[in-house]
Amino acid sequence: MSGRNSTATASKEPVMRLYLDTAVRAAAEPLLATGLFAGLTTNPTILDRAGLGVEDIDATYAWAHAAGAREVFFQTWGPDTETMVDRGRRLRGLGPQVVVKVPASRAGAAACATLSSEGVPTLLTAVYTPGQVMIAAAAGATYVAPYLGKLDEAGRDGVATVTAMQELLHATGSATKILLASVRDVPAMVTLARRGVDCFTMGVPVAEAFFDDELTAGAITAFDEVIAAGPRA
Repeated sequence: MSGRNSTATASKEPVMRLYLDTAVRAAAEPLLATGLFAGLTTNPTILDRAGLGVEDIDATYAWAHAAGAREVFFQTWGPDTETMVDRGRRLRGLGPQVVVKVPASRAGAAACATLSSEGVPTLLTAVYTPGQVMIAAAAGATYVAPYLGKLDEAGRDGVATVTAMQELLHATGSATKILLASVRDVPAMVTLARRGVDCFTMGVPVAEAFFDDELTAGAITAFDEVIAAGPRA
């Protein structure tokens, strides 16, 4: 096979990246097995909902990686920048699929800048304003995570706010990407995908909703009935 053909057929990372916002193994593994979801996003709250704590991070990474996750997000923690950097390095030490999440505080943003400068993939999380996205870009964050549902709950226009964030990153040529979090339904993702956002993390019920359409289900039933009936005489 020629080099040209090898290049043409080489696998590529999909432009659209979908993640599962869960640490529940039984729920995540079947969806990861589809090959449609790039990995898992977690934070201390998500671990707690799964009955886990920071002491379970190693085991969570092991099963997520074995299940096919190409990226697994864990959040560093601590009272100051130095502590968050140290713990972020340890998290990255689990394996090359780890992305270190850092909260969007002053100390967290500084930790994000240090980790990013060391080549650690990072995500600045719990972001609610375009100004915080500027900080994420200045820190060299790989991703920035605005919380869409929580923006709407606070009485802000979540779609408009995230659109402004996406426009900011595009206009400045920043390599930082929005990874939209706190997503409550598929239509909201569709709206923002049409505006250029291409990374989304969601709970398992929202992920399952991608496969739930009555017209599609009806068409599949019709296909199956034709096959079962066999060829016409």
